[in-house]
Amino acid sequence: MQHVVMFSAGAGSWAAAKRVAERVGLDRLQLLFTDTLMEDPDAYRFLIEGAANVFGISLSGRMKVPSYSEFPDFRDRPKWKRYLERLSTEAVATIPQLVWLKDGRDIWEVFFDERFLGNSRLDPCSKILKRRAADRWLVENCDPRDTVCYVGIDFTEAHRFDDGRGGGLRPRRALEGWTYEAPLCSEPWLAKWDVIEWMRAERIAPPRLYALGFSHNNCFGFCIKAGHAHYRLLLQTLPDVYSYHEQKEQEIREYLGKDVSILADRRHGNKKRPLTLRAFRMRATSEHASSSEDSDYGGCGCFIDQTASTE
Repeated sequence: MQHVVMFSAGAGSWAAAKRVAERVGLDRLQLLFTDTLMEDPDAYRFLIEGAANVFGISLSGRMKVPSYSEFPDFRDRPKWKRYLERLSTEAVATIPQLVWLKDGRDIWEVFFDERFLGNSRLDPCSKILKRRAADRWLVENCDPRDTVCYVGIDFTEAHRFDDGRGGGLRPRRALEGWTYEAPLCSEPWLAKWDVIEWMRAERIAPPRLYALGFSHNNCFGFCIKAGHAHYRLLLQTLPDVYSYHEQKEQEIREYLGKDVSILADRRHGNKKRPLTLRAFRMRATSEHASSSEDSDYGGCGCFIDQTASTE
């Protein structure tokens, strides 16, 4: 039996991989990472160290994992991509069981190519750069009759994996012939802070985005599925990242010639209106957030959520 863990550089996927390794061994275990080319530098550090830990590989003398300061400026996209190409090549050579997939485009290039700005309902970035890329690799490299796939969703969101009424990732993928499991939806129950303590016990530094207050270690703190409170946190903790995405949103609005935005303004009753990142920044820096904005974090669901198409 072949075992494939959807490895996202997050706490959940690492803990899921550890549980799978303990249960089935390492011989036919692979970690599948689909790169948006827009991850936090420390996410790439954790990805490599976490994968090496799962397989009991010492990186000392074999590979130098770069620190945050050694990465180029993410805004220099050609230089950033070249750096990640070299890094991924070295990482896979050091950890052969790690599969590191790249489409070649980042999330904004996908939005421009698709002529569509992703939002909380429709996510062409996740569909193309993650789900479609992973599905293609599975079809080309695995037999669904002899493969189990694993995701890092935990018991707090078990309904997104299987709601018991035919909805969720597991039944949807079963209809396509694939077997999916979520090791963290089973006992012993582990909350995220338990997993972080587990990392520290294994001498792995947790991804820095968690310490900054983010609930997910994805896309450098940016996510089209996130809510107002999440973007307020991004603006406060990573203003350069926020500024970059604000600029890209303005560019695609001009390119499409449409009043589109990632966020929605809900201050006018049930009627939602576009709220650009520029307008949100101006609002956030000039007034206090409303109570709804304080709790509206939203969340990443790249492998779990189904949108218009997951082909």
